[in-house]
Amino acid sequence: MEQVVDKRAGMARGDLVWLVGVSLVLLLISLPFSSYAVSVPIIQEEWALTNTEAAVLFSLFLVGYALSSLVLLPLTDRVTPEKILLAGAVVVSVAHLLFPLLARGFVVGGALRFLMGMGQVAAYIPGVQMVSERFRLGKRGTAVGLFVAAGYAGTTLSYSFTGLMLERAGGWRSAYLTTSLVGLLGVGLAVWLLWLARDNSEQLLVNSDQLGKKGRLDLGVLRDRPVMLVILGYALHTAELYLARLWFPLLLGVALVNNGRSPLEATATAATYSGFMFMMGIIGVLSGGYLSDYLGRGRGAALVFALSGLCSFVVGWLTAVPTPWLIGLGFFYGFVTAADSAIYSTAVTELAPPGKVGSTQAVQSFLGFTIGAIVPVLAGGILDGAGETAVAWGLAFTFNGLLAVVGVASQLYLQRLTGKA
Repeated sequence: MEQVVDKRAGMARGDLVWLVGVSLVLLLISLPFSSYAVSVPIIQEEWALTNTEAAVLFSLFLVGYALSSLVLLPLTDRVTPEKILLAGAVVVSVAHLLFPLLARGFVVGGALRFLMGMGQVAAYIPGVQMVSERFRLGKRGTAVGLFVAAGYAGTTLSYSFTGLMLERAGGWRSAYLTTSLVGLLGVGLAVWLLWLARDNSEQLLVNSDQLGKKGRLDLGVLRDRPVMLVILGYALHTAELYLARLWFPLLLGVALVNNGRSPLEATATAATYSGFMFMMGIIGVLSGGYLSDYLGRGRGAALVFALSGLCSFVVGWLTAVPTPWLIGLGFFYGFVTAADSAIYSTAVTELAPPGKVGSTQAVQSFLGFTIGAIVPVLAGGILDGAGETAVAWGLAFTFNGLLAVVGVASQLYLQRLTGKA
């Protein structure tokens, strides 16, 4: 029995317009995401933070994301995800706006980073669920890939846009504030889309059999081995991605300083280049989602892990070589570290028990972002312990490569269990 009837069923053009609209919301609210990472060298000096403390501040976003997922995402088994998405867009956008205005140290900055994570998960995961429900199996991976790619577009444009603002505004607060104000447009677009959908009686198709009755977290999904393998793959992907996103711009900055750039110039240049490198993830996400529709979820994820692992084993050892070598590899690194994201987002909705999609996504987000929050801090500890030497950078990224090795094994096992995932 259908709870809400989609009067446009079968109209591919209408579905595409809807997908572009909701994807643009995610892109805009994600635009300030990397403003902190870009500003880390300046904030470290201003707030007297160690590498470990700077990484903890970064990871508090991920902690907020992980903890909030346990409460917010099960609600999507009972409440329409559009409402949760809008609330999340408001929270994350306001928290970003307040960071450059109010943060003067670790405590306030950390609290705002935590709120950013809360808002991001409330916007992102319900959006994935909406897209996955709307599109049929043969097109689902590609559709989810487009939505996820929009998020990557926002977070990676953030590097370049904030870097550009740093050069022009001359301070991290002005750069961050400008980026946050642009990101607020996403909230307005989300409100407009929901109003338009209500006005036209165009709602997401939701099957009442898919809705749970409690709207609370159900940990029974932990007993499903294929689901847990998907979640493990997602956790390793998240850890690998965020280690790279936090520390690669700093790695590139070190290489630029070693090649004669001033620290401020190196920071701004590294941010701009890193933004373009991570923009390759947009193509990567789309490619991974498309590939997994034909190759299979597990097999596709294992291939991506193999390629990203090879990059991680090499990239950290290149601080002393001419920077074009590091930049060139960085573009491919940005592609492969993102390419498997849509695979897990799609697979978890396909393998989740009936009526437990929200709970399954909650467990996925909690475990994925908990591990994703810990790993960048561990990498910061490696850098602090080894004194930020060339060897320290090599070891930090080699650690990332080891995560990818585990990812290859887990996803090949998933392929063996399901034969189709």
